Amino acid sequence: MTRSPYFDILFEPVKIGPVTAKNRFYQVPHATGMGYRMPNTLAAMRGMKAEGGWGVVNTEYCSIHPTSEDIPYPHACLWDEEDIKANALMVEKVHEHGSLAGVELWHGGHQVANLYSREAPLAAYSRPAVFNDPVQSSIMGKSD
Repeated sequence: MTRSPYFDILFEPVKIGPVTAKNRFYQVPHATGMGYRMPNTLAAMRGMKAEGGWGVVNTEYCSIHPTSEDIPYPHACLWDEEDIKANALMVEKVHEHGSLAGVELWHGGHQVANLYSREAPLAAYSRPAVFNDPVQSSIMGKSD
């Protein structure tokens, strides 16, 4: 079966800032249900996508601070050195196949209750958590 030249551009490298993706196939961030609970499984799955030819492979939504966690839903985190190690597993597997690794940075604002971290949620304005948890968000200041 021959490929139409109309689609050739999809297979050409594309520069994204200081790096170049091997093609234009961009695996958007998507949740897997593995998150912080199963970093080895998550790394293997994302590595398989890179092996399959994706030029860029992204994490799922990745919490950037303990004031934004989504327990009981498993998500990625970038809070401390242990989280960096867990995410590095995915990056290594993706890079093994010449693909770029990306991260979807996430902060849930007033929509989270922080049932694990017990931190007060931070948001642009104060309001109750969305999912009927008895929690009120605090307003972010410039230092936040």
